[in-house]
Amino acid sequence: MTRPTWILVADGSRARLFEQERPDDGRLLQLQSWANPALRLRAESLAVRNLGRASKGHTGTVSFGPKTSLKQREHDRFAHELAQHLADGVRGGHCDSLVLIASNSMLGEIRHALPTQAAKRVLWSAPVDLTRLDGRELRGRIDALRPPVPPHDAAGASSPAQVLHEEPQAGSSWAGAHLSGPA
Repeated sequence: MTRPTWILVADGSRARLFEQERPDDGRLLQLQSWANPALRLRAESLAVRNLGRASKGHTGTVSFGPKTSLKQREHDRFAHELAQHLADGVRGGHCDSLVLIASNSMLGEIRHALPTQAAKRVLWSAPVDLTRLDGRELRGRIDALRPPVPPHDAAGASSPAQVLHEEPQAGSSWAGAHLSGPA
């Protein structure tokens, strides 16, 4: 029996994880949702924190490591939390493959945080924020983003995971798709 594909839709402040049994079926079942309210705080309310230690330079001056805002640190923490959940799903045999659809910066952070075994399971990804969409509209956008089935080589292996940098032309869709779970 084949295991489902997990589809993560995320940005820096929220994420939803869907499961799809078969690409030709198209139904999406929402498994989990996350909210990261710390990233909705105004920038003025988040202090800038120094990373690294003060050190004396050769001329006796003091230098500090790069400054990272608490907002950026929270963004990174959230990406690592999501990546860990995906890795746990792969490791536990709950899914066979992954699809990542996230805002550009979040997509990069999640990909960077994914352990090697989980990263190998990413079928495709797209730097698009679809977190505010629900139901039919979300399904339609995922359908439009989904790349064509990659060609197989002589041994039957498919090509490596794809990253979409722009939305594909209209007309590509998973026939009969619908969204299960909360709409």
